[in-house]
Amino acid sequence: MTAGQLTIRPLDPDRDAPSLKSFLVERDRTRLDHCVAAIKDGDCFVFVADEGNGAIGWVVVHTNFREDQDWSPPDEDTRAFQSSNNAYVENIEVTARARSNGVGRRLMAAAQDEARKRSKKTLWLHTAENNSLAHALFDREGWVHERSVYPPWKPASRTRIYKKVL
Repeated sequence: MTAGQLTIRPLDPDRDAPSLKSFLVERDRTRLDHCVAAIKDGDCFVFVADEGNGAIGWVVVHTNFREDQDWSPPDEDTRAFQSSNNAYVENIEVTARARSNGVGRRLMAAAQDEARKRSKKTLWLHTAENNSLAHALFDREGWVHERSVYPPWKPASRTRIYKKVL
């Protein structure tokens, strides 16, 4: 895959759902279904990476906290990361075959640009403590590992919180 063949564009739920659901886990399929109303209301945006045959990656960013997004249970960080000048990267995923080709970097760059357009000053995200590939991407791209936590929605899994000042 060459970078010239890849397009980063906003999610089209009807067009992109089949290809996304082919590689997303069940929880992320639910995210796809839940974020459609938030996108329509301007509280969320989603970009997909498309190499011409459908989505091979996506990034989901929430700009305003909503109860209907299945934050179970919502904690102080969940609410804070989606309020005021903050936005929250709920998910970024790239198909296994397309990883390490700059797709994730391009998705994150698009998310940052859009967040800036929406007057957001800081992006936040969580990632598993053992996800070294994600850590390498975030470190290279200027994200700061703020702290590690055992979040209430995944209490048995140590999770890193990353911050990116825009």
